[in-house]
Amino acid sequence: MKYIKIDEQSKFFLIVILLSLLLFNNGLYMFIPTAALYFILYNLQQPNRPGVFSIISLQHFVNIIAAVWLANYLGKDINYRSPSQATAIVASSIGLVFLMAPIYYFQNKIPPQTKVSLKSSIFRFSSEKVMYAYIISYFIFSTLGTMAFLFGGLTQVIFSLVKIKWLLFLLFGFQCFLKDENKKIFYLFVVFEFVSGFLSFFSDFKTVIFYLAVLIISLVDKLSFKQVFTVIVIAIVMGVFGLVWTNIKGEYRSFLNSGSRQQEVGVESDAAFNKLYDLSSKVDDAKLNGSVVQMLDRLQYTYHFARTIDRMPAVLPFENGANWLNSLSFATTPRFLNPNKPLYDATSKVRKYTGLRYLGKEYGVSFSLGYFGDCFIDLGLTGMMFILLLIGFIYGKMYFYLMRNSSRNMVFNYCVVCAFFMEFSAMEMDSTFLLGRLFASFLTFIVLIKFFFPWLINHLSFDVEKVLKKGMLAPETPQV
Repeated sequence: MKYIKIDEQSKFFLIVILLSLLLFNNGLYMFIPTAALYFILYNLQQPNRPGVFSIISLQHFVNIIAAVWLANYLGKDINYRSPSQATAIVASSIGLVFLMAPIYYFQNKIPPQTKVSLKSSIFRFSSEKVMYAYIISYFIFSTLGTMAFLFGGLTQVIFSLVKIKWLLFLLFGFQCFLKDENKKIFYLFVVFEFVSGFLSFFSDFKTVIFYLAVLIISLVDKLSFKQVFTVIVIAIVMGVFGLVWTNIKGEYRSFLNSGSRQQEVGVESDAAFNKLYDLSSKVDDAKLNGSVVQMLDRLQYTYHFARTIDRMPAVLPFENGANWLNSLSFATTPRFLNPNKPLYDATSKVRKYTGLRYLGKEYGVSFSLGYFGDCFIDLGLTGMMFILLLIGFIYGKMYFYLMRNSSRNMVFNYCVVCAFFMEFSAMEMDSTFLLGRLFASFLTFIVLIKFFFPWLINHLSFDVEKVLKKGMLAPETPQV
């Protein structure tokens, strides 16, 4: 088992950051999730491995620690909103380790890769063919994604098929970095995805940033102080951008749906961009400072968990597995088999278990308990760790299956895995949504592996025999 090489300066810097957290207000509750993240990333993100689970861990870390940042910004004790906030943060940090442990186990069963072996795999694809395939997929799946809710029972399948676009985006990105070509075109695609993301109600501009990060992390085999410093600078820039977006997104979304309170876009793209520019130009330092609380509160996802701990079992008894079984039944039962199946409503669960009286989908808003809270609802603080371990085991089995069966090309398999798992990056999914998306995505990808991926790889590849004669390729990458 190999680890990413970290230079001594970076090691010292990272350790100093970790220990210095203890000096701050609520320092212990910043130290614990940060230490958990260090432990996970050091063991899980091995050289030249798919970076998607590192991004999932990072996003979960932000969802956990943001509650501490919020308390510190306000000058409050960690438990200022709930007497169980500290418990929720510690339990979530430990739970994240349990979630990632099985993935670490299955990843170690996959043969290690080097830059040479990855280059061997990627040289089998034509850069030009992959580029055109991505462009075509962008228009097909962007259109299909906006129409998904019109197809009733096929909505979840359509959302799963949209991942093909991101698979091709990653495949082209791997080609650009490993072949050291077409990087300007790739960065143009990144900018285009980012800008066009503002035209969606749910602000999909963030998605391309996550995929770009996954691509870069997947090719890391050593870490220098310069790289660590660059990551910190990028994080600061993204934080400032997040404050600007937090300040304007409410008014911008109201403009997008023309005040209908529906999660839809009802204006032309030119009007949307003009409105976006107008709102952004009016943001000043005072407004940015006012957005800090709102952004941190949006990022954190332990408050609902804490409120649930407050009420269980003092007010409500534990569900002893009934909650996850109901979610499983909802996720796997097609509506044509159960015409009386209710519509998915995450907010009703939040109301029940937290006691908070939120508005619901009838007002165009939705609130989620988060699946860590769902685990607690069934079996309490200790039992939730076993549920998270089981979820991690399911993730790991799927990860291993996709790496072994998607194709005989290792880089293509990397792209499949990253595209498949990316949507599970945040804690805010509740158990029903998580199981539904996991079930629909996995069934869809099984069909793609059997019937579509062989055709796709064949059409994206060079004529292997001719290329081998020219000495451009090494033998096929070994199977997992």
